[in-house]
Amino acid sequence: MPRPKCRRRTLSLGRRMTCDYLHFSAQGQTATAERQMQLADVVAARREATPRPSWAAIMTKAFAVVAREHPEMRRVYFSFPWAHLGQYEAQVASVIVTRRVADEDVIFLAPLASPEQQSLQALDRHLRRYQEEPIETIRQFRQAIQVARLPGFLRRFLWWLARNVFPRYRASTFGTFGVTTMSPFGAKTLHVPSLWTALLHYGAISPTGEVPVGLAFDHRAVDGSQVGYALLEMEQVLHHQILTELRGMRATHAA
Repeated sequence: MPRPKCRRRTLSLGRRMTCDYLHFSAQGQTATAERQMQLADVVAARREATPRPSWAAIMTKAFAVVAREHPEMRRVYFSFPWAHLGQYEAQVASVIVTRRVADEDVIFLAPLASPEQQSLQALDRHLRRYQEEPIETIRQFRQAIQVARLPGFLRRFLWWLARNVFPRYRASTFGTFGVTTMSPFGAKTLHVPSLWTALLHYGAISPTGEVPVGLAFDHRAVDGSQVGYALLEMEQVLHHQILTELRGMRATHAA
């Protein structure tokens, strides 16, 4: 039996960032709930909207509208100095984006403050900035790279401090909920490691408007029944508030 050689390689900045993310994601008690949503009317309205907002902006705002009315979606479990729950008064969505750094794709967290209060156009404009502007001009991305260059023990200590000792810094750095998708690749995420009490993820949208929408949630802070109801309410928000805004974008352009 041949024994192929294995060459050692140091972890790149991108791999360090991903390993740190997974290290702290593994500390949560994550479960996942999913709902198959029927969004044909939303798909049609988005197709005619000008400018056409991304699905990331649409899904982020829809969930943020629901989470605003459900305090449990804004809670987070803290283990220091004793086990307790914290509840944020405002929301920060953290959308996972991929950028090219040197010769590899690197995952970054793109924060959106109070997304439920912003228009779809504004959210989409922020997301395009995170996806297109030079990385060195985006403060959050620069800081993430700076931390990734530190020794492992120091990186993990800074992550731990941010997540357990400074609640306000935790929200501004990591957000109060996360959003991710593999829909541009026609794929669906089966297991989603999460830093948050709630991580929204969705699959590819079919031509008939069917889309699987899931929430990976920390069972220490929220129960499955609450998550199931949040997904149901999110679909209703998409069919009413989001649909109305999309049709308004079409009407404004026509005028």
